[in-house]
Amino acid sequence: MFVYTVQAMPGQKAKFEGDPSIKYRVKRVDTSIAATKKGRSEIIRDNLEYEEAVALIKGFNEMEGKSQVMREQKAQEGG
Repeated sequence: MFVYTVQAMPGQKAKFEGDPSIKYRVKRVDTSIAATKKGRSEIIRDNLEYEEAVALIKGFNEMEGKSQVMREQKAQEGG
């Protein structure tokens, strides 16, 4: 499973959450990989407005939810 986060771009600091004066990046962490292994975290997109970043994460989470439902249905069917 992936956990998505919004972070300020390097060298920029938000004065408050959603500060429109800076750009953001979206990162994801693969929680199925042990914390000691490389490749656990990756940058998805850079230089986004806060609203764009949040919308991107929302879309990823919706797709992950649909995928999870499909996996559960397939497991129940015995496939």
